[in-house]
Amino acid sequence: MIAVNETGFLPNAVKLAISDKDGSFYIIDDNERKRLDIGVAVIESGFDETAGSDIYKLDFSGVSEPGIYHIESEDGEKSAVFKVEPHVYKTLKNSLLKFFYFQRCGCELPRKYAGPFERGACHLEAVRMLEEPCHKPEDRSNNEENKDQYAEGEQDKADDSRVFIKKGWHDAGDFGRYSSAGAVAVAHMLYAYELFPEAFKELVNIPESGNGIPDILNECRYELEFLSEMQDEDGGVHHKVTSEVFCDFIMPEDDKSEQILFPVTSMATADFAAVMCVASRVYEEYDPAFARDCMHQAYLAGKWLIGHPENTDFHNPAGCNTGEYTDTCDLDERMWAFAELLRTDYEAKNEGDRSMMAAASQRETRQDRYLAQLYLAFDLYEKEHPHSDGRSADDGFGWQDVSSLAALAVTFDPMNRAGTELRDRMTDMLKDRADAFVAMQEEGCPLAMEKQDFVWGSNMVVSNRADVLILTSLALRHRIELANKGIEASDTLNIKVIELSYHDKSEEDIGLTEDEISAMELDIEVYEEAALNQIHYILGMNAMDTSYVTGFGERAFKNPHNRVTFADNVTRPVPGEVSGGPCTLLADDEIKKTANENTPAQKCYVDHYMSYSTNEVTIYWNSSMLFATAYFDR
Repeated sequence: MIAVNETGFLPNAVKLAISDKDGSFYIIDDNERKRLDIGVAVIESGFDETAGSDIYKLDFSGVSEPGIYHIESEDGEKSAVFKVEPHVYKTLKNSLLKFFYFQRCGCELPRKYAGPFERGACHLEAVRMLEEPCHKPEDRSNNEENKDQYAEGEQDKADDSRVFIKKGWHDAGDFGRYSSAGAVAVAHMLYAYELFPEAFKELVNIPESGNGIPDILNECRYELEFLSEMQDEDGGVHHKVTSEVFCDFIMPEDDKSEQILFPVTSMATADFAAVMCVASRVYEEYDPAFARDCMHQAYLAGKWLIGHPENTDFHNPAGCNTGEYTDTCDLDERMWAFAELLRTDYEAKNEGDRSMMAAASQRETRQDRYLAQLYLAFDLYEKEHPHSDGRSADDGFGWQDVSSLAALAVTFDPMNRAGTELRDRMTDMLKDRADAFVAMQEEGCPLAMEKQDFVWGSNMVVSNRADVLILTSLALRHRIELANKGIEASDTLNIKVIELSYHDKSEEDIGLTEDEISAMELDIEVYEEAALNQIHYILGMNAMDTSYVTGFGERAFKNPHNRVTFADNVTRPVPGEVSGGPCTLLADDEIKKTANENTPAQKCYVDHYMSYSTNEVTIYWNSSMLFATAYFDR
């Protein structure tokens, strides 16, 4: 096996492949059809439990000329073909973004924009509301008779309780729409745009292209308008809109099953509050009225959270099997919500009565309450959160734990509203996580994953860890830029986002010694190389020798667990879909045919459309990968 990133490498980046055996290896220039004189350094990296073999890293960083190449061993084994070029990830990045257009619900996808993947409008009917909280089934009823009464009572209520919930993205290989999943996916995309907007200049051919607004924001708005309809008048946000059970493998326009609006949850409400704050900032330049609406809805969601301090953990009612998105702890969601409200609710500081005669309760502003709620959630998170959920380390960048998104909101707040103490705690949390991910890459495969990390959607864990490495690198890079004397704001990367985050405007606070700057620059290189290694894994440098993104690589997977791909009569899948990847749970019949409890974690994967536990696609896997690839295509 010679496994390599099948999309390719940036010219000046470190370039690695992996093999499961020692020997001599050569670089072949496929354009010139000749072997290069540039050597391949073979580095013994030890036994990798997750790959089930010894690993040898093949370093060919000397190859920097743009071109098309592959690696060959002395016994004739060949790697997949790859490119070296300055914007090697541009097409990948744009396809990862265009994926979201193909996930749109409630509209026609005409050939002009969808090509062979054209389809009709879907799920246009009003949805039925479930108004009772969805507690754990065992908590809701002690016997079957009561369960039947519950179901019958809900049906009676629903007859006069139907609403239209328009737009949004199908979450995954099914046609459900989920608030938290959608909020996190949009957040990945909006934060990417906010931090490195120069990565999103290209059009991706969607109906809104060319309207003067970047296509990433055009696409995110389609989901944001769905999310806005999921909010009740009191500010609470409904958990999901799905059918009662998953439909067959049919096209979405052929799915006539009744859609149900499930009850409000604290997790959905907190995620909603946070992402609406981000949206209000990002869209202010393009549509101030929409931005104000987003902020008002975020405020209402924050008010609901303060009035509902308990975690309303969601569980499907009896008879429902669609995605549950349950979360036993909502402290991280509350952290993110109040970090963003504190940063973005510009009117919050003006709410209270600051006169000397006012009582303390009258003087308190929304900003005061947001800060108090943020401290409370973070303190409890550090003490009580079920950290890592069995994984080797937290990443905090996915739907079940959004703590790194909270840290992002605080760290990159230009006004440092959370204060230096809290900001430093959060940036330290990011750096601690990044350092742990770097350490994981030292032996075996250059991959920040251990056996227990190969959960359902393990490729999300891989890309989330890349994103945290990138965030930590960005924080250090901006700190150095601000320390340089006489720097102009226009010379730095989106400097207005972070201008005041790292100092108190005094020269001695900004200053860094040359040794400190050198150490930070070295850390940046280490974090960025580690982040690229995570990307290399997803694009083919793995024990399966497979690219986990459709259409990218000669050995890319082709059979996603996606109802549309199965039913659309197109012989190839939509390009730019990220597979969930290896999963040691062995949770479906297809993976059980090829793997067992002794199978190495990286090899618990099968490219089959019915392997929902290893080969499904979903929006927040794509958005996480989009964040990482966009950073390296700035």
